[in-house]
Amino acid sequence: MVTKRNDSSVVQLVDSFLNKAIECSASDVHIEPTPHGARVRYRMDGVLYDKDLIPSSLMVQVISRLKVLSNINIAEKRVPQDGKFRMTVNENEVDLRVSTFPSIYGQKVVVRILDRTKNMINLERLGFEKNMLKTFESLVHRPSGFFLVTGPTGSGKTTTLYAVLSKLNTSEKNIITLEDPVEYNLDGITQGQIHPDAGFTFAKGMRSILRQDPDVAMIGEIRDKETAQTAIEAALTGHAVFSTLHTNDAPGAIMRLMDMGVEPFLINAAVAGVLAQRLARKICNYCKIAIKPNEQEKKLLKNVGADIDKIYIGKGCEHCFNLGYKGRVGIFELLIMTSDLRSLIVHRPIFDAIYSQARSDGMQTLLDDGIAKLKNGTISLHEFSRVIIF
Repeated sequence: MVTKRNDSSVVQLVDSFLNKAIECSASDVHIEPTPHGARVRYRMDGVLYDKDLIPSSLMVQVISRLKVLSNINIAEKRVPQDGKFRMTVNENEVDLRVSTFPSIYGQKVVVRILDRTKNMINLERLGFEKNMLKTFESLVHRPSGFFLVTGPTGSGKTTTLYAVLSKLNTSEKNIITLEDPVEYNLDGITQGQIHPDAGFTFAKGMRSILRQDPDVAMIGEIRDKETAQTAIEAALTGHAVFSTLHTNDAPGAIMRLMDMGVEPFLINAAVAGVLAQRLARKICNYCKIAIKPNEQEKKLLKNVGADIDKIYIGKGCEHCFNLGYKGRVGIFELLIMTSDLRSLIVHRPIFDAIYSQARSDGMQTLLDDGIAKLKNGTISLHEFSRVIIF
């Protein structure tokens, strides 16, 4: 679709595609320069979709307008820059983070949309199976301990931790976070942002947090041994500490801590549990239909041990912008530190041994949870294979 807005102001053009993106619940807007103009794409439910093409005659002006809004230096085009601004849509304030990147055809701009009304959700709406949610809530309500949420970038780890903090947030608790960057402002919680250039790192920030008399601390990410060690020491001295790691699954988080150089006895003493997660697009409830799997799909289902004779798809309708998907749901794997698992970790086991013990202790895997959501029609087989099979 070509946007023909030469007769309208650049201000109206920028407002138009930003408003449209917010109405579509997009998380990001990409403005990508090409020889024929700037391609506009929206990321909706984790996937990019082409939307508009801004004519070459307006491309530079549109990018300049976004830079002005976000207080970015207009004259500087050689290096990446970051900025932010806020706009009001339907009486709701929406924060937008702008990032520029120089390319051979001009500056690419990505606008991250932080719409608190659509993204701040509670634990009950994340997609947990009932028994897992009950167990998870009991773990996060412990007065002390180290709890990790793990998964690849974009798997919803920060959203889960925000939901946890919102659950724990009462006037009796002092909750402090250290993030990179702060995604959403949480009322009643002290949120800090690291500045590595100034020497304010996760490790240094965590040590400072401990002098602020916290009940609960959240560190955006465990990146090195020093941060891990400080977080574990905080958990051992009576604090509830939450953080994230980048691993494929929950047992992998235990291996990662040991690889960082954290002693097994410290892991046993501090870690309460690990939640691994993915985000999958939900089938639109308005156009969902059940179909019989074809031969290739039957083979895939058999390979993953899914005894399913029908699958669900979304045909596409006005409610889902003809995509067949509307919203996203978490797929989870919860590892609990049992006495048997602790006895095993002391001996620095290989990954397979940790995984086998966790399964024996009743851990429901990402695959198990994905199959359950496939059976009940929450997700499609396409999403299942895209998100779960790796």
